[in-house]
Parts: sequence; C-alpha cells; structure tokens
Amino acid sequence: MPSVTLRAIGPDSKEETLTEYICDWPDCPNVAEHVIGVIVELRAYSAVCKKHAAMIASGRSRPGR
Repeated sequence: MPSVTLRAIGPDSKEETLTEYICDWPDCPNVAEHVIGVIVELRAYSAVCKKHAAMIASGRSRPGR
C-alpha cells in the first residue's frame, strides 16, 4: 500500500511527522480510512477510502454498476 509522509517543524520548533496511506483502489488518490483485509503471516493489509468502502459494503465492485 502506498504511503505519503509529511515532515514539518511545529510551533514548538520540534519536527513532526504525519504518515497517511493511500487508497488501494486503482487510480484513487484519496487517503485510506477503512481496512478491508489483513494477512497476518505476511504483515500485509488492504485499506480503501470512504467512497470505495461504501461501494464494497453495498455489493458493487465498480462505479456505475
């Protein structure tokens, strides 16, 4: 799963780091919010954004279906 890490100097002059994971849906640039699967043995998981989590929950696999 791709991730984005931002580092910035906070108001107290300390470096702060924020890491966000990107949605696993093809061509989706949104931040992942919902984990949909985990394989503990491989230390791998899949997560999607709110929009794609709703599509999966409703039983649709693609937009417009």
